[in-house]
Amino acid sequence: MLLFFTLLLGVVTVHAARPQHASNFPVSAEDAAKYDCGPACWQILQETNAGDLAIFDMPFDYDFYETAKNFSVSKPGDLLKLKPIPADNLTVPIGTAVYKIQYMSLDLDNKTTVPATAFIAVPFVRGRDPFNVIAYAHGTTGMFRGCAPSTSSFFFDYDSWTPLIHAGYAVVATDYAGLGNNQTAHKYISSAAQANDVLYSVIAARKAFPLDLSKKWASIGHSQGGGASWKLSEHTKVQDDKAGYLGGVSIAPITYIYDAFIHGLEKLESLPEDEVQSFLIITLLPSLFFAVKAVFPDYTAPFLSETMKKRIKLGEVAQLCDNALSGLVGDLGLSQLLGSTHPSKDTDFKEFQKLNAPAQGAKTSKPLLVIQGEGDTIVFADITETAYNNSVSAGNMLQLSLYPALDHTAVVGASAPEWLAFLEGLFNGQTIKRSAIEKKVAFDIDNASKPPDV
Repeated sequence: MLLFFTLLLGVVTVHAARPQHASNFPVSAEDAAKYDCGPACWQILQETNAGDLAIFDMPFDYDFYETAKNFSVSKPGDLLKLKPIPADNLTVPIGTAVYKIQYMSLDLDNKTTVPATAFIAVPFVRGRDPFNVIAYAHGTTGMFRGCAPSTSSFFFDYDSWTPLIHAGYAVVATDYAGLGNNQTAHKYISSAAQANDVLYSVIAARKAFPLDLSKKWASIGHSQGGGASWKLSEHTKVQDDKAGYLGGVSIAPITYIYDAFIHGLEKLESLPEDEVQSFLIITLLPSLFFAVKAVFPDYTAPFLSETMKKRIKLGEVAQLCDNALSGLVGDLGLSQLLGSTHPSKDTDFKEFQKLNAPAQGAKTSKPLLVIQGEGDTIVFADITETAYNNSVSAGNMLQLSLYPALDHTAVVGASAPEWLAFLEGLFNGQTIKRSAIEKKVAFDIDNASKPPDV
């Protein structure tokens, strides 16, 4: 999960007219207190609210994100809307042209059609004709419509998708269903659903630019998107060469989220209360609630404290994006976050993992590069190694690269030379000859830039 600034947000004001932004509504200290968010919580809220609004900073385009009128007669991969985004107020690589699309995707059940949105970014000069295509799957931005990367003037880049532009690729980047357009709830870290969103974004993008985007394509994703990219590699519709899919990259991927949370809790229980916040997996608590509830509507998160449940309700009312939603835990110790029921008893949470995790025995036909920071306190390296080993045991060809000391977000940019070379190799017909784990060696680990997630 990605934390761009830090922790929290809120709102209880009802807007008679459409607000400029569709997220992070203002909330007073008095209203926050009604949700067990006292002075310390509210102060964090002000800081993280500002952080989110600095990311999702473009005026929300309500008309574009409204479900297209031809939605009911469309099929997965159909293009519903196309809109160029004026470059005047964008912070993107010079020369980049960016477009928003609305398209048809499939929900978690692989039966229900849902609208989704995405952005397409294209370099200034035709280095290739057509452009080689990379589908990019972003890390955590939030649970609600206003938290879509396509509402950000820099499209939520953190040395994540812009290196692809510099390398000459056309980038197709889904928002995921439920972000931007809210016909359906966003099924956070439902990797099976997000794999559909990635797949059908590419098909729709080709309909927007039929002569300009290559038939062959690859994927890359981080965190939530890392799970989506890995799950995409197992998708039945990309195994045949006719799909054009060459392979993918999965960075700090969400895999066995239930196992990871139980594992993380064991670590947290051995720490003093004032050190709990150093393990950032705890900041996922509000998001995990929304993730499971989107799949199981009657979900009540039995392991959460009443205080945490009230604050999560505040997050929903205020439509908090990731920094603010994560910040709801910022002033609480473990005993204040959890109730008397142990998370291991949460059968819905466990079933959620079974429905969505990659590396559960599925076979793949295309190469996958997995990248993991060993200093990650959100996605633990040992959980990623377990997923890698399970996938190899199923007969799949993949490589795992471990980067020493790097945290969840820092590993994305630091590993760019490797994943750019890997993607180039895919388009040149290269593959993985042997599955292996490689521990990278830093040139100067003490003096290298390695910012922690906070």
